[in-house]
Amino acid sequence: MTYELDSTPTGEEPHATTDSESAHDDDGCTTDGSAAGGLEESLGVTIPDDHVGAFVAQAFEDVERSTEWEEAIDSVVADEARDAWNRLEPRKQVIELLKMADQFDRKATALLEEIPLDRGGLDDDLREQFDDAKRLRRNADVVRDGIAAGYAEGRVSDDELVDAVETFEFDTAAIAEREDALDDVANAYNLDFRPYGGTLMNERDPDDDAEEFEAW
Repeated sequence: MTYELDSTPTGEEPHATTDSESAHDDDGCTTDGSAAGGLEESLGVTIPDDHVGAFVAQAFEDVERSTEWEEAIDSVVADEARDAWNRLEPRKQVIELLKMADQFDRKATALLEEIPLDRGGLDDDLREQFDDAKRLRRNADVVRDGIAAGYAEGRVSDDELVDAVETFEFDTAAIAEREDALDDVANAYNLDFRPYGGTLMNERDPDDDAEEFEAW
């Protein structure tokens, strides 16, 4: 199976904040976008069929968080809906989780894009809006990290994971838009945030001081 990594320029400088979102948004740093160079065609990477599931799961992992499958489920599935949830096959559960994460991403992007970039600073309402967007961002990352954990725990097979991702037609566009919007606001007002994918140097343990998941 071949996964196409799109490197075609879009007219905007891509930001060096790809992929799986750190769910942490404290103690981070503001980052600027960086140009990718003159690549004008997609790069095809061939992944052996036996390793596609692991490849996908790794892409969903949050390098600075260790989320268990049940933790992610408890965060987004209400108690009264658990019986119906448990009757879903694993493939369908993953699809539903991907939908939830995508909704969190899109809501976060919408909040960020509503923040004007031409003011001297953020008032309390706009700062709260920025914080709300970061919480939504973190929620999305926790959900996808939970999917990766479900695969690692054997709750979701290779075929089920790949089928779910293909059925949902998952791509990273929504995450990239979210990160671009976050980067724009953070740079406009010199706000701190942890870049998507974490940092190479971190003095604390991954889950230390990590905020709890907050459903929205």
